[in-house]
Amino acid sequence: MKRRVQAGWAVYWRKLIFSICLRLSLVMGLMPSSVVVAQTTLPGTAPLTAEGDLAEQMVEGIKRYLLRETDASVEKRARLWKRDYGSLESYNQSVAPNRERFAKIIGVVESRVAKVELQLEATSSTPALISAGNGYKVYAVRWPVFEGVAAEGLLLEPDTWPVARIVAIPDADQSPEMLVGLSAGLDPAGQFARRLAENGCQVLVPVLVNRLDTWSGIPDILPGPSISAAPGSGTMTTSKMTNQPHREWIYRMAYEVGKHIIGYEVQKVLAAVDWFTSENKNKRPTPIGVFGYGEGGLLALYSAALDSRIQATGVSGYFQSRQQVWQEPIYRDVWGLLKEFGDAELASLIAPRALIVEASRGPEITGPPPETKDRKGATPNGKLVSPPLSSVQAEVERAGPFFVGLKAEEKLQLVVSDGGRSPFKR
Repeated sequence: MKRRVQAGWAVYWRKLIFSICLRLSLVMGLMPSSVVVAQTTLPGTAPLTAEGDLAEQMVEGIKRYLLRETDASVEKRARLWKRDYGSLESYNQSVAPNRERFAKIIGVVESRVAKVELQLEATSSTPALISAGNGYKVYAVRWPVFEGVAAEGLLLEPDTWPVARIVAIPDADQSPEMLVGLSAGLDPAGQFARRLAENGCQVLVPVLVNRLDTWSGIPDILPGPSISAAPGSGTMTTSKMTNQPHREWIYRMAYEVGKHIIGYEVQKVLAAVDWFTSENKNKRPTPIGVFGYGEGGLLALYSAALDSRIQATGVSGYFQSRQQVWQEPIYRDVWGLLKEFGDAELASLIAPRALIVEASRGPEITGPPPETKDRKGATPNGKLVSPPLSSVQAEVERAGPFFVGLKAEEKLQLVVSDGGRSPFKR
């Protein structure tokens, strides 16, 4: 008779850990297995008199310790930085080890292709030119990143020489077409790719891995001890799919080999910067920037922290204190991040280049796609809420001294849209 496990994973693990500890104690002879016999008390010890669920108390104690260390990490980070404000060259040299460690922990480790060439995506029935706007044309494009990985999206090409070259990065649940106004889902004020193109910018909009669960899983993988067969077919059919968001699905597999969904998408952005740079070498030099919203804001911040070719960065609906990152979806977990890096520390890797932070309404989700009979296994917690205005302001304030030290305080700007509740507008 099948039994359903009523306890959640947390209860399961703490009881398992406690059980292991008890069994180890028995094996090592530290506790009697059945009959209590008189024995000498070990020096420095006392009988265990605690009452209640000891496993639960242990887990709660671990939680308190981790939260305390997370809060303390902000003050401790300074020991891992040796910033030298003597000159721009000395500053960049002094933060180079931090930049290298950051690249490693987010999985930006592969060398990208030596030459990035934009490929027009077209078929005999679907042209690459998909639309035209006020002073620009829109093309479906694709570009190589590194072996086995390519990016795709939209290119907004101005009719005149571009005033800037921008990677416009949407949130994970926004398509490039939304940012251009070619499909529903965004108010005109939030279509920042279109607005940049209308102001004379050449714009690349990459596709991000979204938060749906359509493709999360591997069909034809045995789900468990039972196998389902189509009646009368004589064949067995198996399927193992999950309700993990696509970002979590890739995160879990990438983590095992030292990669990260964030790293993959940062590489897509930097490959776009590679193409912009080659265009600048072959033609008239033009400023390069990145602007992102929500998950795109994360990628814009991370990309600019790694690559000094990015001269201007816009981050909306993301920048804030990261001390609550453990409450966010698991695909934002980066091993050891808070030990050395908060958003302010990443801003210090951008200084003295321009960084515009917009306090705005961010993407809001309450968890993964709902479970169904055939789809389970997503991390149940993990939500996104709009960055509180006070948190955005405090983190920008923490970043301020890094720009002041380089005499570039005007390059760090905070824009507050409608009390921090408006979508991206700048």
